[in-house]
Amino acid sequence: MTARPRRPAALLAVALALGALATGCSRDDATPRAAAPPAPAPAAAPAPPAAPALAPAKAWALATSAILTERNRHRHDLLAGAPPGEETAQEMKEILSEFWGVNGREDLLQTLQALDEGGHRQGFERLGAQLERLSDEQIKAHLASQGYPDELAHRIEVVTRWYRPLGAKSLLGWDYARYVSLCRWGYAAGYLGEDEAWARILPVARRLQRTFASWRELGDNYLIGRQFWSLQQTRDNGRLYVEVYQKLLADPQSPWNRHAWATSLEDG
Repeated sequence: MTARPRRPAALLAVALALGALATGCSRDDATPRAAAPPAPAPAAAPAPPAAPALAPAKAWALATSAILTERNRHRHDLLAGAPPGEETAQEMKEILSEFWGVNGREDLLQTLQALDEGGHRQGFERLGAQLERLSDEQIKAHLASQGYPDELAHRIEVVTRWYRPLGAKSLLGWDYARYVSLCRWGYAAGYLGEDEAWARILPVARRLQRTFASWRELGDNYLIGRQFWSLQQTRDNGRLYVEVYQKLLADPQSPWNRHAWATSLEDG
């Protein structure tokens, strides 16, 4: 039986469709305004109130979302990322709406389900499997036929570099770190109850601990996933996320250094 010809043209549809999943990351810095006359230095702000200590398993689980938490200047030691209240609820609702298109409980549950069932790892794996069946010449010919679109070329480059090294890990760290962030924001916004949020976060944390060997490896996976998600975001602020990742690795007080990777998660 004659083998069916491969269709490199399918690559474009696969790669460009990957952006369809909402993948909000952080509240980007506002456009700088014209400089104003210097104002008197304000009095030092009081230190935030100490939060009740979380159980080690819960503190570890929140640390899986540390890159996004740090980037958004939220607190690592609070499920909501900030002291609960109307102001926090409104802030998290705005993040969910603006960056994820989540405007209520049902939207949130659907987005969590999408991340759990495939997220970006699904498209990453599908594109990787397709590229494995094509020669370099076929890939180049397809890119040429499409006018070398930057986003497609970028995704092919990321997948070509990381598909085999990541193997079964795929982009699990990228998808599930954001899953944890969504649960935290959803709780703060009033879309999830506290027990419900933890019931979703802790199993995901256990899966991440089984999949990766260290905070560094989890962070690497998050950054690779973010590169795969968007060329434009990588160009615009990818460096800022790398700096956050490096800070989390180096700072003795960061959650990645305060909570050992091998922490037991069975008592959360």
